[in-house]
Amino acid sequence: MGITAYLPVYWLIALVVFLVIEAATLGLATIWFAGGALVALIAAMCGAGIVIQIVLFLVVSLVLLFLHVRSPFAF
Repeated sequence: MGITAYLPVYWLIALVVFLVIEAATLGLATIWFAGGALVALIAAMCGAGIVIQIVLFLVVSLVLLFLHVRSPFAF
């Protein structure tokens, strides 16, 4: 068993870390990374490769960041 067998655990740890940081700052500092980690976790649990997981993490994080910055409701 290589490192890829534990990828869901790593994504879960990343998700928890991002959520803890978000709860501590209350300033939308890492919420988009938590969303990306959640999508990557789901992909890892479905058996996607590490490259797909990383691409999903980056794309979802950037989309969420873009939506936050461009949102007319963001204050």
